Amino acid sequence: NIEKKYRHTFYSTGRGKDFTIRNFRENREDATKAGHSFQISKHHWMSIEEEVRGWVEANWSKWEEEKPKWLDENMKAKIPVEWIQTKEARNEEKERRKSVRK
Repeated sequence: NIEKKYRHTFYSTGRGKDFTIRNFRENREDATKAGHSFQISKHHWMSIEEEVRGWVEANWSKWEEEKPKWLDENMKAKIPVEWIQTKEARNEEKERRKSVRK
């Protein structure tokens, strides 16, 4: 049995999309931000799509250089190619995706 005074800790009246948006905005770690955007239904973060896009555009070249563990093939495939800032990087990513599909 759960003591009555702790019941409020087992549920929330907040919506899932509000949780997703809050976590994207409040976290500083790129891996966490990616998890709260590309690992969750786009419907959760559509209202902040431009914010997510800006974050990708601002960081793509850094991620390509640093190759963080969280930015694996699966995660890259979930990021819209048109969000990649430079034409050269967009073309490279398009080619990478074509080769993965084969």
